[in-house]
Formats: sequence, C-alpha cells, structure tokens
Amino acid sequence: MSKTIGNELYCRSCEYEVRTEHREFECPKCGSGDVCNNSFITCDCGTTVYLDRFTNQCDGCGKLYNNFGQELAPPEEWDPDDRIEAIGL
Repeated sequence: MSKTIGNELYCRSCEYEVRTEHREFECPKCGSGDVCNNSFITCDCGTTVYLDRFTNQCDGCGKLYNNFGQELAPPEEWDPDDRIEAIGL
C-alpha cells in the first residue's frame, strides 16, 4: 500500500520553504521558477523518508520504500537479479 506523498519546496530566489501536497513549479511567494522539490513520506515510525532513489530506507526503523512510497519487502526476500540492480552491487 502506498503512503501519501508530500513535497518540500525550496525557492532558490527568495529562500521560501513550504511542505505541500502538490509538486510546485513556481514559488508561491515570489513566482520564481528556480525551485527545488523533494518528495517524501512519513514512515509508520514517524520518520520522514525522502523518495529520491529507486530504494529509500527509513533512518528510524529501516523499512524500505520505492520512489512511489510503497513499502518493499526486505532485500533477502528479493529475487537475486532484482536485488543487485536495486542496491547497486
């Protein structure tokens, strides 16, 4: 099951920061298009997990999530070929 994905927006022009449900392409404060969006979810343990890779690990409890916020099975349960590709071995 997927978790709700949020976005952190940071404007490089005016340094405005906000968490939002939607991915923004312009700063809502100054209108600049020079923005950085970071997608994230909140893990069951309460830790923020940024979804910036194919496989993203929670620093709080170690759960793994894909870049869509779906929890993944532990690596030892993965097909060996998929495991090598996902963790970069």
